[in-house]
Amino acid sequence: MTKLMFIVSVLVVISVVVFTTAVIVTLLRRGDRRRAEEEKLAAIGTATARILHQIKNPLQTIVLHADILQDERIVSEQHQRREVCEAIVGESERLVAMLDELSVYASGARRTLNRRPVRLDELVRQVAAVEAREAGETGLTVDARNLGEATVNGDAYYLRQVFENLVRNAREAMDGQAEPPRVSVSVTRSGGEALVRVADNGPGIAPENLQRIFQPFVSTKGKGMGLGLAICREIVEGHGGRMEVDSTVGQGTTFTVSLPLHTESPALSAAA
Repeated sequence: MTKLMFIVSVLVVISVVVFTTAVIVTLLRRGDRRRAEEEKLAAIGTATARILHQIKNPLQTIVLHADILQDERIVSEQHQRREVCEAIVGESERLVAMLDELSVYASGARRTLNRRPVRLDELVRQVAAVEAREAGETGLTVDARNLGEATVNGDAYYLRQVFENLVRNAREAMDGQAEPPRVSVSVTRSGGEALVRVADNGPGIAPENLQRIFQPFVSTKGKGMGLGLAICREIVEGHGGRMEVDSTVGQGTTFTVSLPLHTESPALSAAA
């Protein structure tokens, strides 16, 4: 009898422990789901606020300049009318570009890459030359002397988009700094990879921001939606490459794009 009661007591204790454990696990899972949902809602809220803020700015400029055109003195003056119209067109194009960027990223669709052998050094040289011309009299120096020959199997259109974005980001990061702004672009080879580096002597990126720099809707600049680097990394990874960043506050930032070199292997030919 005593032995039976002992067994029953043990079973009761085990049942209570199992039940309690099950309840705790359920509550923890429910708590994890709730936290995940809260984090998701917070991320959506942040993204929505940033999108609305970035769209509102060009819209306000367009409305303001359209209102100015109602002034008969402005309309009668050809030079002033042209300036106002150029501002409207420029802000409209900026708005369309932002919406296109958002649409491409939000669709989640994989890009169809038109892969073929691309001379990476020539592509980077063209991007650097355009940036140097656009820099004009701003004092920006674009150093593109170290461009070693390298051929990759990729889509020239999307790769150009990556390098244009990186060079433009470097230039914008140095706006208003006292030290003469300088962007250095280089192409080297390491093993079976081509390495493209875009370096600036700007203010650098704080460590807490460096960990989040490739996340969507994260930006250290006052303008833009923070999708540029996220899209760039997506394009690079679609080419089988990777994107890295190294930055020191007060000294500058270097982005490195690594891409597989073009080979004539059967597997690569079939993929192309």
